[in-house]
Amino acid sequence: MKRSMITTCIFTLLLTFSSCKEASRFENSSVISRDDFSKIRELTGIDVQFEDEVLRPTGLRVFEDLLFTINTREKQMIHIYDLKSKQKIGERISMGQGPTEMVDPSIVKIDDVSIHLYDMVTSKLLEFSTKDFIENSNPQPLRTVKIEKPTAGDVYRIGDQWVGAGFNPSSQFVLFDANGRATQEVGAYPVSDIAFSDQEKIEAYRFSFTTNAKDKILVCYNWTDLIDVLDKDGKLEKRMHGPSHFISEFKERNEGGMRGASPVKDKTRDAFYSPISVGDDFFVLYNGRAEHEEGYSILANEVFTFDKDGNPKDIYTLDQGVFAIAVDSKNKTLYGICNTPEFHIVAYEYK
Repeated sequence: MKRSMITTCIFTLLLTFSSCKEASRFENSSVISRDDFSKIRELTGIDVQFEDEVLRPTGLRVFEDLLFTINTREKQMIHIYDLKSKQKIGERISMGQGPTEMVDPSIVKIDDVSIHLYDMVTSKLLEFSTKDFIENSNPQPLRTVKIEKPTAGDVYRIGDQWVGAGFNPSSQFVLFDANGRATQEVGAYPVSDIAFSDQEKIEAYRFSFTTNAKDKILVCYNWTDLIDVLDKDGKLEKRMHGPSHFISEFKERNEGGMRGASPVKDKTRDAFYSPISVGDDFFVLYNGRAEHEEGYSILANEVFTFDKDGNPKDIYTLDQGVFAIAVDSKNKTLYGICNTPEFHIVAYEYK
């Protein structure tokens, strides 16, 4: 009888522990930990030395054997480097608001045929021939598309549409047709055990995202370690909370008639940023640190990888922190931007 009671107590404790472990602070969400990933690998970076300095890039992209960097403080803002010869091929896209100029360009799509640049400041999408863009110092766009509504960041291809983050507290995204016309607002913000006002919700659940250009949208939250996978219509397929299971807190403020929300002291920390699509997988940087903690840095030392359905795959631990990444899937090399002690490009082989 005593043995039976002990066995029952142990089973109850195990069941309780299991239930607690599986509980999430978010609706329609599961929790993940580092144990859910296939492996954790430590990577040692090599500084990439080009013949010309890389200046102060804010973003980067890899295509074939070329590295593209974004330098918004320069007269021409996209710089192209040959990763084999380490020579600089040239600079493209002048600062301005003319037909072929931009203010804050990003490379949102590139393949053998075309390269698409988006400027969130002017809501302008330019399409170039990839060959012409690389070889011609003054490439001319094949097509210009005016995105109908302002976006809070870049737009990315999803099927035959474009998708961009909106400013609506009721929905996260706006879908645009091939001509830039807004067709639908989609995507619901997470619901957690913290009640946020609309202004607080927009800040607390601020996010970066990318797509696989076909049928998946990966939403990576900047202030809480939450990741969503949406289908091409913006419907939630999977929501994962982890590995640290925190939610940053924000408080609404009203200053001179301007409403917004500010972080609550010692109750915010950095989570995910710089997500990218790599073949059938997604890569994203993870930080997990708070500004009030000793040793805090905006530079992240971990890269989490998932398959297109959001299933955890690998974690790569970097010996040098970076704030933006690009991946050469053919040569299994990850590139990052580090600004310590000065700006430079770091390469990590993950074979």
